Amino acid sequence: MDDEQPDAIGAMYQQFKNQLLGLATLLSGSRAIAEEVVQDVFATAIPRWESIDNHELYLKRSVVNRVRSLGRRASRAKTLRRDREVVTSEPLIDETWRLLRRLPARQRTVLVLRIHLDMADEEIAELMDCPESTVRSLAFRALATLRRELT
Repeated sequence: MDDEQPDAIGAMYQQFKNQLLGLATLLSGSRAIAEEVVQDVFATAIPRWESIDNHELYLKRSVVNRVRSLGRRASRAKTLRRDREVVTSEPLIDETWRLLRRLPARQRTVLVLRIHLDMADEEIAELMDCPESTVRSLAFRALATLRRELT
């Protein structure tokens, strides 16, 4: 590890921390889980930092995959409580999470990436490792479900 690497990692952490926390919070429904996920993602990235081509994409993909993995484990263990409504002290985020949690994980992920991070379908497809048409289809179905919920 050269002398400049810790500075680069620290700068990248400061640049993307809040964005990644928002992403993880909306995907997991928990600020505490989001903070752990973001810390884990950065800790895992540090040893291979120099070999990562696109740090931003790597970090976002890692957050999405880590939250998805935690969700699968929680579902299998029956510890994910579906009746929990309060995620934060911010009513807008709590209401958003109440609606988002009803969506399948992939649909929820597409909407969070598209709306919260303002990512293009092409970027989302690359991050989720799927075709752009799948991203558009997932977004369409998610928005249709939300429309039905809101009417």
